[in-house]
Amino acid sequence: MVVDKADLRIALVNPSSHGEVQSLFTFHKEEGIGKKPPLAVLILATYLIDNGFTNTSCFDAQLDDLSPEQTVDRLVKERPDVVGLTVWTDWWYPAWRTAQLLRERLPDCTIVLGGPHCSVFPGESLEYSEANFVVLGDGEDVLLEVVRDITEGRPVREQPGLWRKVDGKAVAPTEPRAMVLDVSKVPMPDRTLLPFKRYTSVLNPGTFETTMITSRGCPYRCSFCKLDVQKVYARTAEQIVDEFETIAALGISDIQVYDDTFTWTRQRVIDICKGIIERGITVKWAIRDRCNKADPELYDLMRRAGCYRIHYGVESGSDRILKEAKKLMVVDQAVDAVRVAKEYGFDTLAFYMFGFLDETPEEAQQTIDLAMKLNTDYAVFAVLIPYPGTAIYLQALERGILPGDFWREFTKHPTPNFVVPKVIEDKMDRETLIGLKNHALRKYYFRPTRILRELNTVTSPKDILTKGKMALNIVTDSLKLSPRFPLF
Repeated sequence: MVVDKADLRIALVNPSSHGEVQSLFTFHKEEGIGKKPPLAVLILATYLIDNGFTNTSCFDAQLDDLSPEQTVDRLVKERPDVVGLTVWTDWWYPAWRTAQLLRERLPDCTIVLGGPHCSVFPGESLEYSEANFVVLGDGEDVLLEVVRDITEGRPVREQPGLWRKVDGKAVAPTEPRAMVLDVSKVPMPDRTLLPFKRYTSVLNPGTFETTMITSRGCPYRCSFCKLDVQKVYARTAEQIVDEFETIAALGISDIQVYDDTFTWTRQRVIDICKGIIERGITVKWAIRDRCNKADPELYDLMRRAGCYRIHYGVESGSDRILKEAKKLMVVDQAVDAVRVAKEYGFDTLAFYMFGFLDETPEEAQQTIDLAMKLNTDYAVFAVLIPYPGTAIYLQALERGILPGDFWREFTKHPTPNFVVPKVIEDKMDRETLIGLKNHALRKYYFRPTRILRELNTVTSPKDILTKGKMALNIVTDSLKLSPRFPLF
């Protein structure tokens, strides 16, 4: 049956986090680390609307802390013809459960899954769920063609990256991955499709925050990362400046740029910063950069254009570990990068992990020592989770360090609140790794100088409440499973 595309009801969903994978990070409870708008959902919805599918809505179950059951209750009221769910590994169970409930209550609805988890296990994600299709790779053009076929009353045609279910079995496409090679054709996301003023950050209480992606892909192959597009596809500087201007006009004052590395192309960064300055756009923004790419001239220009914080994936204080993890950087570059960033007045945040292959307790201590030396404004410590699709996961399977392909089995038989059964425990066991992470947190955040600095940044009673909760949560979490380590 032919349907006018403006009448096709499409709902794109960021699924619930209820029943998510239990990580070994320290989580800030209640308010979490702030609410982040689901860019994938917004980008896809904007793309469909721009192509005439104007009856497309966005739904963020995590914003209202909804369960899969509550998510489906709300979706059923809209009676969508097509539902798309974006899926990360941590949220596989709630996404799977949402699809299951949708099939029961809206049996004729077309369900499409996409996202990083589906790109690792496309066949299993499709065959063991109630979805009709799974997209491996970029979803814009694939989803557009799927809904076009539906409105024109014909069977959905084969496309790159589009897995389909035939007689209950997953069938792979001839061309395995969908890719948008010219990302400049993808419009900026319409942030008004969601209640954009409800997205905030715990690091900047009282401000409206959003996220932005200016490029896709990464040429590096870090062993713990599952990104598998080893090339950067960037939007134009003019497009990015336009998006900054649009965001500022909405009254949003803080932008988190989520590119894996913002500074890949030096001239593009220069053009973006000059465009922001020339147009008089007043908005704060933060980026992620690699320690081996710190550029004083760029940092000076970025600072003048409103960039205020740089996030670095330092990961380890051991050059040997960094080499084995294929970070293609050394510890001295981390020291230099943070020094330069501080010289130009940036806030700094560094990420560290414990639990690399063959990592010794002495090397883990080097990581803690480096974190204390760098003394960034914020530090995130975690136990390395060997996620599916990463080189370290495959290496650990080959060496027998992991008991089996548990992520594949979890995809086939998802359970709520899944606890990762094994991490990299060839030199240090799980309890030791968690103890190291907790000890590092306490040692880093509960120094007298650190406490005084936080007190000096308090500007309101809400700040006191927010930071007090953060401190309590860090203490509460970091006291768990730490009998071998000193309190501070």
